[in-house]
Amino acid sequence: MRITLSGDLGSGKSSVGRRLAEILGVPHYSAGSLFREIGRISNLDALRTNLAAENNVEIDNAVDSRTRDLDRTVPSFVIDARMAWHFVTGATKVYLSVSPLTAAERIMADGARGSETYASVAAAVAALAERRASETKRYRRLYGVDITDAGNYDLFIITDDAAIEDIADVIVAAAKGRLPGKYWLPRTRVVPMIAPPDGASGDAAGPLPLMIADNFGFHDGDAAALVASLASGLPLVRYEPVAGSTDLMVRAKRTVKPGMLDAWRKATGVDFAFSRVLGSATAA
Repeated sequence: MRITLSGDLGSGKSSVGRRLAEILGVPHYSAGSLFREIGRISNLDALRTNLAAENNVEIDNAVDSRTRDLDRTVPSFVIDARMAWHFVTGATKVYLSVSPLTAAERIMADGARGSETYASVAAAVAALAERRASETKRYRRLYGVDITDAGNYDLFIITDDAAIEDIADVIVAAAKGRLPGKYWLPRTRVVPMIAPPDGASGDAAGPLPLMIADNFGFHDGDAAALVASLASGLPLVRYEPVAGSTDLMVRAKRTVKPGMLDAWRKATGVDFAFSRVLGSATAA
């Protein structure tokens, strides 16, 4: 049993990795902790450590060499590292996605990240974006790969508003071959753009087609299928990404009304996270 966890900054890789290791009874390794330790030794903050690595391959070599050693010597383990999917063989490869705002809020609230302090959420969002751009550039140059490409992974999970336990359950079930599907997001992140049906039932056997923006999944297709997916009892919904317009968030704010979400909540029992967006838009 081998699982690699890659993903966005602040997506929960280390927390999910620790929980997976507990469930499976296997070791957990974190390249992030080593990377931050390198930063402390060099008296650099987390952003500058990443930027320094653009011209300092020794940092990447230290992390990647450790990952290769694990691949050769440890039969079963969980590792969270940007490039683990590239170096570990025979693994279930997982990508954890998180929106910039959620990532910033999580990191600012995490007292364990002593080297990552920001004056405001906006400052954190900007710094995290710069760090991510640095990482993407570095790994494309060093290895010729795009770490953000979903095609590199077996599972792609949106972690905004998701519980660590629920994320871990999906990963374990998928790794053991008991759960089909690649793309998952919390059902609270689904945004109905249609009215709920009157007493109709649908089929939740297949993935729900969703247009993704800001890690929300917008649905304007079959209402009965949406009811079935949301009422299935699973905290995460299996979905299939479909193309949406570039102004999807703007269109959704015009289309989705609080009353519509309340009707869907009554029909499915889901408290939709998009209601926070509508509340902010109203306040503005």
